[in-house]
Amino acid sequence: MDFRNLTNTPIEEIYQALGRLIVEAIPEVWEQASAYAEIEEDDNGLTYGHYVTPEEPAVERDFDTSYRFYFLFKELRRRFRQPGQAPWVKARFTLYPDGHFDLDFTYPEEALKE
Repeated sequence: MDFRNLTNTPIEEIYQALGRLIVEAIPEVWEQASAYAEIEEDDNGLTYGHYVTPEEPAVERDFDTSYRFYFLFKELRRRFRQPGQAPWVKARFTLYPDGHFDLDFTYPEEALKE
């Protein structure tokens, strides 16, 4: 997968790539893992990740995210942009061990309330 050019990549493959990257980044058994992106401008943003283990579900641990996370989230941002609406500024991709995931977005107006 060419992470720098995802324009023609099916959205399901983008979701699968995010999931694979999370699994590869966590060195132990986990119960829930989330990758986050904060992108305010087209080429300016950051990504980070947190996960919890079954042994300590109240303790969030960090995992490293690479540039690949950023490019995947940036492509999701491009695809979900609606005409006449500002694009999201924050996203969270939460993965569960059974493979299902949740994807949440925060838009500029919502970010001001946080």
